[in-house]
Amino acid sequence: MKTGITGHMIVKNEDAWVWFAIQSVLPYLDKLLIIDTGSSDQTLKCIRSIESDKIVLSQVSISSREDLTLLRNKQIQATKTNWIWIIDGDEIYTEDGAKEVVSATRQNYHGIAARRYDLLGDIYHRQDEGVGEYQLLGQQGHLLVRLINLSNFPGLHVSRPYPLEAYLDRDDQVVHSYTHDKWYITTSHLYHAMYLKRSSLGSNLPMFNRGKYKIETGIKIADKITAVFTLPRPSFVPDPLVRRGLDYELAASIITPIKNLKRKLI
Repeated sequence: MKTGITGHMIVKNEDAWVWFAIQSVLPYLDKLLIIDTGSSDQTLKCIRSIESDKIVLSQVSISSREDLTLLRNKQIQATKTNWIWIIDGDEIYTEDGAKEVVSATRQNYHGIAARRYDLLGDIYHRQDEGVGEYQLLGQQGHLLVRLINLSNFPGLHVSRPYPLEAYLDRDDQVVHSYTHDKWYITTSHLYHAMYLKRSSLGSNLPMFNRGKYKIETGIKIADKITAVFTLPRPSFVPDPLVRRGLDYELAASIITPIKNLKRKLI
């Protein structure tokens, strides 16, 4: 069934999670445009292992953060549907979350913001939402704009270098700066693996804005494990169900109180 949604994904060295990220959204897209900007791990192998005519994969070498912004604009220009869905290679949606998004696109919204769990150590723990929270659409928390209705924003384009990109309309106004009631905010949370090991090549690769592996105790996630993590997967795709080890727990028990104290003092 057609949904009228095109996915936009740009990746580099994301072989730990990109397979799951794609699988979590692919059933709900008409097309998924993926640009790889020079992966040297098994990211391309992971993507190519998913046989689907919805996936349009290209490889582009870049040399600057501005180049990433140009690629975002090329994806917009290549889109034929009303909706775009921005998906990072470390963002995994639950089945309920993806269905919630699709349902919202069938209503008269200008865009959709997604709530997220910033994972710590494994898929069973997350960052407290009071840490590094965003203010978006009149709400606070771990939120980010993920879907935009192109029919409401003629001339949509991306400006500013990565990771500060902004989606602007033809009047150069940020799309989510308009009436908040025209935007939908999900009740479900996506799983965001930004602070986990994202590549088989290591945690701290020399890449644009590649976040460091974070060690903190965090909060246990009460939700049931999303089905995509239990799908049969190729042998080269890492097991997402592995729990963080004793070394991590010990380090987190020492580091977390120090970080919490610093946050109170700042």
